[in-house]
This record gives sequence, structure tokens and C-alpha cells, in this order.
Amino acid sequence: MEVKSMIIFDEKVERPWKCNYEGCDKAFKVNFKLKRHQISHTDARPFKCPVSKCGKSYKRLDHLQMHAIVHGQDTKPFKCQMIGCKSSFSTKHHLLRHKKQIHDINRPYKCDNVGCDESFTQEYNLRKHKTTHTGKKLYLCNKLDCDKSFSTSTKLRIHERVHFDQNRWRCTFQQCESEFSKVSELQAHLRTAHKAICEICNKQVKNIKSLRRHMQTHNPDRIMYPCELDNCDKYYYEEKTLYKHIKAVHENNRSFICDEVGCKKSFTYKHVLNKHIIAVHKDPRPRKVRKLNEGEEGEGEEDKPNHKVTKLEHLTGFGYDKGRNIECIVKGCTYKFKRQYDLNRHLKSKHPEINEINEN
Repeated sequence: MEVKSMIIFDEKVERPWKCNYEGCDKAFKVNFKLKRHQISHTDARPFKCPVSKCGKSYKRLDHLQMHAIVHGQDTKPFKCQMIGCKSSFSTKHHLLRHKKQIHDINRPYKCDNVGCDESFTQEYNLRKHKTTHTGKKLYLCNKLDCDKSFSTSTKLRIHERVHFDQNRWRCTFQQCESEFSKVSELQAHLRTAHKAICEICNKQVKNIKSLRRHMQTHNPDRIMYPCELDNCDKYYYEEKTLYKHIKAVHENNRSFICDEVGCKKSFTYKHVLNKHIIAVHKDPRPRKVRKLNEGEEGEGEEDKPNHKVTKLEHLTGFGYDKGRNIECIVKGCTYKFKRQYDLNRHLKSKHPEINEINEN
């Protein structure tokens, strides 16, 4: 009844200062509150922050005063005075709201530990608090002879699987009857106990994932991506591989450049660049020279073990001419090849002017 009478009394308070803006029915007891309110109908922000380079401005003085706290040494000057509470706030309004929500409400869940007078509004918070007394985590395993505890219910459920009478995860390889209680144990078993070998072509790959990808190559209905440039008969099972082929072979895109000092070589593939770095820069040992006339009387100058290896022999190996019957058609070029296809690629890479003449 008292609350009702207060409301009736409040409604009868005279508010002579009315807002004259169209559509606004606000009224106030004092004139300065009306003027403060009328600013909200305009774009004016008369209260500006005096701190240089701040640039903030507000419609009300109390809002500016609230903002000024961020420039002070203590950005949260309103401290909670309740015993044991260390909360602090930037505004008085936030402090009052904190007191109402935290300290002025019913807290039925009380800690029963000796010497502790903490209480909480929710049973979950009480259980969480009790872990500070027990030293264990919030979620306890209820199996006999198991004292494990976990921070989340999900981790507890995963742990409870070890108490099952039967293992849930079984190896699907033929003639393998291994079973495991955890999927991680099954995955470790597949990595170590079974080699990833294709049953069709007997090719061994790195892991099961690679084997699944490899098995797609035996699928007769698999989509293929043929190269349609320059009468090329290459085809690929992935579009990105076709794209790499076009860049490297048909566009001669040599984007992989050796960054060693003094080396300006470039390559179409990254793995070729890596082989070049290892062979030339990291381990530039000359190849052993094999005696070609071993068993015959007398040795030629080129057959001696201390024969000085040429740069071409160093990069390609001794006996470069063996089996290479196709010579480069460009005068002064010493390269030889085993296939016409290799010669054509060499001409595109090293002598592009020849291709331009042939096309014209």
C-alpha cells in the first residue's frame, strides 16, 4: 500500500516546464532540466573536453564529467565498500547497480566449509567455489577408485569412456582385431601398425589420408582436366595441378628464384629449386669421376681420378654424352638430349627466339 500511495503522490507533482518541440510531451519541475533536455533535440554538443588532442564533446555536463575520468590517474574511482569486495567502477551509477545485483539480494547457497562465510545466488557458483577448498576441479568422476576431476563437463564425459566394459573404436583393416577405448589410440595404431599400401597398384604412401587421395586415381569415373594448349596431350586429376603445368611449361613462369648471393637462377617448380640449393650451395661436392676404360692398358687424360670436372659435368654427372644423341640446333649450345620432347622444352626455355622464328 505504501508503494501505491507513493506512485499516486508522484503523479500529482506539478511539472510546469514543458518541452515545446513537436511530438515531445516531456515536462520538468525546474527550468534547467528543461533546457538540458531541449539540447537533445539539436545537434549541439556544447560541453567539450579540455584535454588537447581528445576532441570529445557532449550534450550534458554530467556526461563530460564522466568522460573526464579516463584522463585521470584512477579510471575507476568508485570503490565498493563491502567487506571482501574489491570491485571498482568508473561511474557512481555502475557502483550502485553492482551493490544492488551482488550485495543486496538473497544468496541461499552458502559454503559449509569451516571458517568460510561465502554465499552465492546459484548452486553452480557454490560448487565452483568449493574447488578452492578441495584442490580438485569442478567435475568429479563418480566411478569407484577413480579420483580424477575436470574443469568442464565435456572433458569428464570423454574421460568416462575409459571405464566402459567394451572398447568403442575398432580397426577396420582386414585380419586386424585391435580395439581401443579412445579414437586417438586408434589413430596412433593406424599410423604405426599398418602401412598405407594401395591394393590395386601396391604403391605405398605416407598415411591413410594420402592413400584415400591416391585411390581416386584408380576411379574410372574421376573427372580429368586435359591441357588444351599447343597440342599438349597432358591431363591431370586436379585443376590446380593443371594450372601449375600451364604456368611452368607453356608460359615458362620461373617464379622460384634462388636467393643465394651471386646466383640468379630461376625455376618453374619449388622442389627443383630446393634440389638446386642442396646440390650447388649447401653441398657442392664434385662427383666422383668413373674410369671408363677400366681394365684396359693405359688411361686417357679424362679417365684419371684427378681429372678436373667441368661445370657441365659437375651439374649433370660424368658421362653426360652417353645416350644423348639429339644435339641443340643453336650454334654454340652444348646441350644434348635423349628425347625430342626434351629438346623442344629446352628451346622454349633457353632459346625463345627460335620459337618466335618458327611461329612466324
